[in-house]
Amino acid sequence: MKVIKLFGILLLLLPSCSTFNFWSNNADEENLEPVQLEAFKNENIISIAWKRSLKGENILGSFKPSFYSGSMLIADPEGTIISTNPQTGKVNWKVNLNRSLSAGIASGFGKLIVSDIDGFVIALDSDTKEILWERNIGGEILSNAVVSASMILVKNSVGELVALDSLSGEKKWSFRSQLPSLTVRGTGEPIIQDGVVFSSFDNGRLAAFQLDTGFFLWDGAISFVEGSSELENLIDADSAPVIVKQLIFATNYQGKLTAFDSAQRRPVWNADASSFYSPIVVNNMIIVIQDDGSIISFSLNNLSQSWTSEEYLRRKLSNGAEFRNLVVFGDLEGYVHLINPLTGNTVGRKKVSRNPIMSIVSFREFAYVIDQDSNIVALTL
Repeated sequence: MKVIKLFGILLLLLPSCSTFNFWSNNADEENLEPVQLEAFKNENIISIAWKRSLKGENILGSFKPSFYSGSMLIADPEGTIISTNPQTGKVNWKVNLNRSLSAGIASGFGKLIVSDIDGFVIALDSDTKEILWERNIGGEILSNAVVSASMILVKNSVGELVALDSLSGEKKWSFRSQLPSLTVRGTGEPIIQDGVVFSSFDNGRLAAFQLDTGFFLWDGAISFVEGSSELENLIDADSAPVIVKQLIFATNYQGKLTAFDSAQRRPVWNADASSFYSPIVVNNMIIVIQDDGSIISFSLNNLSQSWTSEEYLRRKLSNGAEFRNLVVFGDLEGYVHLINPLTGNTVGRKKVSRNPIMSIVSFREFAYVIDQDSNIVALTL
């Protein structure tokens, strides 16, 4: 069956992949407008520490930085890799690969890993910046690689998880999920825990594999299809799972937030949710930013629902991140918002860009915001 990838018009209409409401034929036009920002009590002053402009469009929010040996590493869509001081933004070095990249940079164990639009994974020596090897994996890579001492893990656009030998780039193992007929353009990174790889897939399932051998251990559904049309049956899982003790949390579009027990190897809890982003764990809460801009939260003590917020409906929110015991995220107008994870109340806000915010990464005392035009803004409180 031919797989239809939703880009083109989706990328124009949905720069943050955050809503499919424009398909609705029974909603008033005004109800599709982003809600206006509400007044709030400003308890946290957001300051801009530094800014840097890179080249190329970051349409899918795939270009996230990496942190290695005290430096912040950034790759842009036009093939430039920059090492900066994460506190000051001062450039340490810069190289240009003279090829178009499809996702951000990963780093670790003496290597820098990027991928290009033709499906090549490229490994560079972190000291000399020389290319050590490159390997084509048969599909475009839309998320950062994951680096271990022995393996480089990548996911491609045809639903395949691939493990490459860290030293040679040789393919050691792979797993291809069965793609549904219609999927959303984007993939989430796998994660590694105690020699086990956990990865979500476009068919709405989470699977576990042995890192060294690729041996399939178990899988389970994040949610099941419930609609009568292909659009209603979109249940892509386009984000990395999150591990809290022995529970593995995963989300998908038009589906669930589901907790899998790693010992029992099965789902043990779920709640209705629809998200393209990993849940955020902070202050003993797990928080989900949904595709429509609403936010839901649950206590990690007993997984009971805590608060919900519709303050940011249809504002095409970015992913969220834990930042100084708060939750930070951006929106389509270039605002960055802070909310209290215990109450859901907005406690800080600042406009940092004229473009939509596509992704946010926190590291130590900074939050790093990347917008649609590949501008990076470092924020402090």
